[in-house]
Amino acid sequence: MKNHEMVIEMGEQHDPSACRRILREARDEGLSRILFDLAQDLQDGVYRAEALCGLCASDEMEEEDRVEWVQIIVESMLEEDRAWRLAESIGIIAKSTGKWPGGRARKELMEHLIAITGGLPTGDARVDALKSISSKVPEQRLPELFLLAVENYGMEAKAIRPVMKSIVATKNLDMISEIIASVTEATPDIAVKILDNLHRLVIEANLTLDPTALELALPLLDSAEFETVRILCIHASTPAEVRMLSETLDGENEDAIRYAVTLAGIADRTGDAELARDLLEKAASLVDSLDERTAGRIKRNLAKGFVRLGDQERADELAPLHDPEVEIAQSDDDKVEMRGHTMGLVGTYEGAVATPHLRALARAAGIAWGFGLNIALIDWPTENLDELCERAQKESGTAGVNHLPALLASKRIQLLSVDEALSGRVGHPIATTHQPVGGSVDLTAFDGSLCMFIGLGRQGLPKSLLDNCPDQFELTGIGASLETAVAMGAIAQRLADL
Repeated sequence: MKNHEMVIEMGEQHDPSACRRILREARDEGLSRILFDLAQDLQDGVYRAEALCGLCASDEMEEEDRVEWVQIIVESMLEEDRAWRLAESIGIIAKSTGKWPGGRARKELMEHLIAITGGLPTGDARVDALKSISSKVPEQRLPELFLLAVENYGMEAKAIRPVMKSIVATKNLDMISEIIASVTEATPDIAVKILDNLHRLVIEANLTLDPTALELALPLLDSAEFETVRILCIHASTPAEVRMLSETLDGENEDAIRYAVTLAGIADRTGDAELARDLLEKAASLVDSLDERTAGRIKRNLAKGFVRLGDQERADELAPLHDPEVEIAQSDDDKVEMRGHTMGLVGTYEGAVATPHLRALARAAGIAWGFGLNIALIDWPTENLDELCERAQKESGTAGVNHLPALLASKRIQLLSVDEALSGRVGHPIATTHQPVGGSVDLTAFDGSLCMFIGLGRQGLPKSLLDNCPDQFELTGIGASLETAVAMGAIAQRLADL
């Protein structure tokens, strides 16, 4: 190691900046004992670990010396007692370790990272850690990560998804078969979610399983939750898969009728209009056995299905001629000054519609009604807007949810794909982000209606959307990251002031 004099001032007490400067100095001038001493002097164990791990990536270091630093890096990380912060550190250290030359030190540190991940409490922290390291651990350790994901009770499917992706990427069919065996031992609902994800990953990887993951899921559908099964139906990609699902889910109760309507839409999308019509007619023949309110909602969806098939006459036969909710709801809008702008809530939560989706929709409903805005639900995991709004009303205690019928009846809420939203269908697309590329746009510079994209959850908008939306807006002026509910309210006020 070089003994050159440190060219940076390390008197500052800001560990993140000090860490970055240490690593930059190492890149520019090479390793030195001074740099390692300064790294060890960092007060925050997470930043100390990051600095030491980065220094150890240098090819100037001998492997035996690198091995000696492994335990110090691990002990530094474990000084952090906040699970979310430790999970974040695991990702940073795993990425940095990936730059180490292959050898004993790298292997030992990765094993420690797996062990630390297993020690995290169940929940989001473990999900984040698994997501960070699943693409970086040796292939033979992936089954161990899979078990850690399965044990992430309450968030099993979300934790398993990144691990499963890495497993399928290996194209190791023996390992995939081993994983499938453990999947089928999970609860039916979790097993269906995992097999649904596996089926899509296998197709993308051009692999062949016999039986397929979808076929393995079929016997479990009766015991899985309705929304889990409906999402599985939405993911069907061929007429053969639609037929397989329709035969398995055939029945005369409300769930079976709803599944038939959903599968009809998928059949039409995959090019089998005849199958789509058969499924719609089967559902239409049974819908009157349900209570009047439920039947009315399903008939509206049946009518939409027939419209997609070009049969307006059949749609008119099914669509309800009178809906008192519409009359009541439409009167609500007379009290609000309409502005034509749209809040585009981008579905960044993984999995089926769940509490976070419903909570976000309920809050958005109150904000949209109060400020005269529209709502676009972009890339949400559902095709049934009526049902989604009804669930939000039943399951969310937020006061704003009471305005959902009014917004729905006046067509101020709609489901869109990302492509549809980016096309300007509901207003000029503008992405909201605390790190706008090219600077924040001036909203007053735009004529006409705007659609402001807002990412749900702490990860914000996906990079793919940001890359395709050149107009980006930063709300605070200082790059502060805000919670979704706060951002929605503040953006609504900005739009109302235009």
